Amino acid sequence: MAPLMTEYVKVALMGSGYAGKTTLIKLLTDGVKKLECNYQPTAGMNCGTLTIDANTKVSLIEMGGQAHFEFLWPDFMRGSQMVVVVTESNPKAVLKTRQILEKYKTELQGVKVIAVANKQDIPGSMRPESVQDLLGVPTYGMVAVDPKERLNGYKLIVNGIRDMVQIAS
Repeated sequence: MAPLMTEYVKVALMGSGYAGKTTLIKLLTDGVKKLECNYQPTAGMNCGTLTIDANTKVSLIEMGGQAHFEFLWPDFMRGSQMVVVVTESNPKAVLKTRQILEKYKTELQGVKVIAVANKQDIPGSMRPESVQDLLGVPTYGMVAVDPKERLNGYKLIVNGIRDMVQIAS
């Protein structure tokens, strides 16, 4: 019997600069030990791989959050089985994220979209339920700089794509 081929599932991360997309990728990527807390803007794109099981890997593709990279976003989203919108959990950032979702709603049609309300540890953060009410997509709270959050982030991605691919569990 021929060995099973590894299936790659593309998951795109989008959101404004400083939302925590790179940190989230580092949190979830196989074998990354240390999480940086100093902000370094992503130039263009960033990626990582998350192994789900012997036959399934997730390619996490992050789109640079600065406005001058937004023209690339539709290309980065193409072929994604899921898009994770990462937002800071303060009202101003969430409203900007809502504008982003509105702007790209055509590209996001037919794609599973979830949101991560990041930086839940910062005083005055909106609760994930409130962020979800504003964004209109399933929203999960997270503190991406905390290595203990790795399992939560992992489950979020796995559960998000479980319906779309046969994952051995």
